[in-house]
Amino acid sequence: MESVSSSKSLLERRDQVMPPRFSVVINTDNRLEYLKRTLSGLRYLEYSNFEVCVVAGPTPDGTRDYLTTLGNAIKLGFCEQRNLSQSRNIGIAMADGDVVAFIDDDAVPEAEWLNDLARSYDDESVGGVGGFVYDNTGVRFQARYVTVNRLGYPSDANTPSPHLNFPFAADIPHLLGTNCSFRLSVLHEIGGFDEEYEYFLDETDVCYRVIDAGYRIIQRPDAFVHHKFAPSHMRDERKIVRSWYPLIKNRVYFGMRNGLAHHSVKEVLAAGAADTRTWEVGIADGQRHSLYSNDDVRRFRAEAQAAIVDGHARGCEPPKRLVDELVLRHRTPFSAYPLLAHQASRRTICFVTQDYPPGQNGGIARYLAQFAKTMASDGHHVHVLTKSQGSASVDYEEGVWVHRVDIRHHPLPDISPIAPLDVPGHIWSYTQTMLEEVRAIDARRTVDLVYCPLWDCEPLGFVVDGSFPLIVALQTTMKFWLESQPLKAADRDWMAMYGHPIVAIEEYILERAPLLHSISRAIARDIRAQYKATLPDSKVHYAPLCLEDWSAGMPPPVARSRKTRLLFVGRLESRKGIDVLLDAIPEVLAQFPTAILDIVGDDTIPKADGTTYKVEFLKQDMPTAVRSRIVFHGRADEQQLRKFYRDCDIFVAPSRYESFGLVFLEALMFGKPVIGCDAGGGPEVVTDGETGLLIAPGDVAGLQAALTNLLSDPKRRRKMGIAARADYERRFTVQSLVSDLTNMIDTHFGPSDKVIAS
Repeated sequence: MESVSSSKSLLERRDQVMPPRFSVVINTDNRLEYLKRTLSGLRYLEYSNFEVCVVAGPTPDGTRDYLTTLGNAIKLGFCEQRNLSQSRNIGIAMADGDVVAFIDDDAVPEAEWLNDLARSYDDESVGGVGGFVYDNTGVRFQARYVTVNRLGYPSDANTPSPHLNFPFAADIPHLLGTNCSFRLSVLHEIGGFDEEYEYFLDETDVCYRVIDAGYRIIQRPDAFVHHKFAPSHMRDERKIVRSWYPLIKNRVYFGMRNGLAHHSVKEVLAAGAADTRTWEVGIADGQRHSLYSNDDVRRFRAEAQAAIVDGHARGCEPPKRLVDELVLRHRTPFSAYPLLAHQASRRTICFVTQDYPPGQNGGIARYLAQFAKTMASDGHHVHVLTKSQGSASVDYEEGVWVHRVDIRHHPLPDISPIAPLDVPGHIWSYTQTMLEEVRAIDARRTVDLVYCPLWDCEPLGFVVDGSFPLIVALQTTMKFWLESQPLKAADRDWMAMYGHPIVAIEEYILERAPLLHSISRAIARDIRAQYKATLPDSKVHYAPLCLEDWSAGMPPPVARSRKTRLLFVGRLESRKGIDVLLDAIPEVLAQFPTAILDIVGDDTIPKADGTTYKVEFLKQDMPTAVRSRIVFHGRADEQQLRKFYRDCDIFVAPSRYESFGLVFLEALMFGKPVIGCDAGGGPEVVTDGETGLLIAPGDVAGLQAALTNLLSDPKRRRKMGIAARADYERRFTVQSLVSDLTNMIDTHFGPSDKVIAS
């Protein structure tokens, strides 16, 4: 095997003739779920010429077993000590790229991360490069431009600090450990990481030695990484520090190694003492708030005293750095990390939706989440923009960047797009805020498509602006909603302020949107019949909704007594037909004493009179034996909802109108016969007489007859259930989802011609 020194010269020559190959090093311990997310994020990078070296720590949490299942996709090493610098040295030893890039196991890079870092390695004097780091919110920065002094104390700066790139400077540009990179040859030259730094100031020490060796460190305004601050042996879930020894010891040790040309030993020890006092104040405050116990306080004092003594003593000893033997033992040939397929044709797609899981998991939120995850799994860059339910955040979830956005006020335009009517202020503010967010994404990577549901006029800002390719999805409109809200429709003031403007905005959007996604043939037909806007066939693309199989891998239902369970899922409002079901069900349950009705969905929605269907129903006189078998469960999370579908025998949802009928599809997936209405998209999902029964909207007697039919004939409902599952597998699985949407985009906007950087 060639020597480390000859390897270095080979790396230097390669740097000069081609873009650098990267070795991405991830050091991990006891954070398996976070690590999976980091590895997933790397699959979306636009830079293809990199390998991934994962070094697993000693904690037996399943990480090692999982990593071995990845085979040759990664290089895998092990560190038997909980020592970050030792683990990083193993990663350096494994690396065969020109540049080693470090990212933490609780961080996710944006797609351009390595492209941006690579741009600064065209000069041989550059030894290290790093970028900006978002904190756990994904909105604010943890670090941008930071300098650090010879005692290891950082300072924020508004601009980069290239003027501090000279040997033995008192302050230097700093790179954060979760987003830093160094030439492999330079790391070998300076001896890698000092393994005395088990945690804290480890990368700071490397930065100083890189600059003192005559190289420059570049701080880039991009190369973004999102750092989520996972719990560790140092801090718990609340970010409460539980181990102080390395923090104080390494402050003193760092000063002994890097500060004695600028500070006396006394000043170095004083820095350790100052840190101790600062921690002491914080711990005392934490003790008052029951964050720390008396034992914690005693342990802190013992750790702090030992830390100052040990930091000074070890600073007088030789450092523990990377050695050739470690490199020769671990180095293996470069092995590129497998990216997702279709790299050259990947697109950047923004889905805009008011609702998104986990805050909402039904209707539009459910199918848009499926769209987003499925397009991401095919290798596309997918962003979901939705309203925040608390603080604004950006999170990486199942391959999708989810932006939970605080809606900002935007004044109404001087000339309304629907003049003489005005746009309701909250709608204008929402749609303009989302337009701003898409523009911010577009500033980093070209946005190829924006997808918005028509509901609540979400596409308005994008239609008015006209800058982005846009697909508007057709759902239930204001006119259709008003058909089940006679009191609203009769309220002249409400209609003047809200109802009529919404209808006018819908017509404005329908007329001007470049492409419409009709989720059922019925919704396009009905909109054509009731709206003035022209919907030529050339801009209406029909593609039914599809869902991943919720039933796959679920355990069978728990054995129960001989009960027959009916299930309703949906908001408890008139359009969903809950009034029809509640009128019909007492007589049916009286006839079938073993039947139970589970009602799942938001049961707090007020009617026009201020009460709710649940409250109104529970006031009625009926036998206890009937009332006890009608159970209102309220909203359910996804796991609970899956169990309800699994455990039911008949699904019933007598909606007066569904633009598609996603709940019907969910029931088909679980092999359940469906009772719905012959309206809207219902007949396109439920095949009457085969996978379920369809009745006329609002028909109480018809619903009672359908329920009686299936409750009295177990053999028929089992046959329908088998047909329902087969129909799901034939028409509604996610395999067709990507091809439908991709064909829709390609047909109207043309295929992508992006080229992946190397």
